[in-house]
Amino acid sequence: MPGPASVRPLALVTGASAGIGLAFAEHLARQGHDLIVVARRRHRLEELATRLHAETGVNVEVLCADLTDAEDLTKVKERVAGDARLLLLVNNAGFGGYRPFISIDPTTIDGLINIHVR
Repeated sequence: MPGPASVRPLALVTGASAGIGLAFAEHLARQGHDLIVVARRRHRLEELATRLHAETGVNVEVLCADLTDAEDLTKVKERVAGDARLLLLVNNAGFGGYRPFISIDPTTIDGLINIHVR
């Protein structure tokens, strides 16, 4: 929900569709920050953007991205590059699993490393 040009500070929140990322997005909106919310689940982000804009009046931009995917990561990087209003990053995206390590396929392990370490 980007609105007209704003002078409010801008925050980027990854993993904003649930849990801690969602809580950060809600808190920052109440503090008067415009937001860029990032996660894989577009429908959750759009619901969040609509709700936060209605409740607080801030602009909330939805950026659907899987941060384990290089192209999606580039999309996020290109969006924020040079945006002087961007003052805060809540880098909260992540995932995990509950099974023996030996049974996890290498692609999943690469994804875990990409999102949590790189």
